[in-house]
Amino acid sequence: MLAGLALVASVWLMSAGVKMGWLAAAFPVIGSMLLLVTAVLLVAPDTAVKIAEWIAKPFADLFYPSDEFEKPPLSYLLARRYSQERRVDAAVQEYEKILFYYPDERTAYLELIELAQRVGDEELREKYEGLLREKFEGGS
Repeated sequence: MLAGLALVASVWLMSAGVKMGWLAAAFPVIGSMLLLVTAVLLVAPDTAVKIAEWIAKPFADLFYPSDEFEKPPLSYLLARRYSQERRVDAAVQEYEKILFYYPDERTAYLELIELAQRVGDEELREKYEGLLREKFEGGS
């Protein structure tokens, strides 16, 4: 009912604005458009919620930052450097850090397995080959 009243008021304001001069018509035409939008939003409240969320998101992000920025940027530089220097524990720690934040990063698994093979750590190689299989082959 409220949406119907807003629609009728919108039509009435628009017709009144058409009869006025160009500057005097600005307020009735703007009011008419606002009432029309109000009528549409009252008829489709789901749309109103989505629009309100879209408008509020930038302001909410100021006070409550999203999870988007919680991950560090993906970088293999340190892990590869440690691997080249044969600092196995440090390299493994860096690769595990990558896998913690980016669990779908197949390259980290592969480089970690390659490192374990190079230094002859069969236990480490088997562990990450198993995890790689589980993650990307569905546990088969």
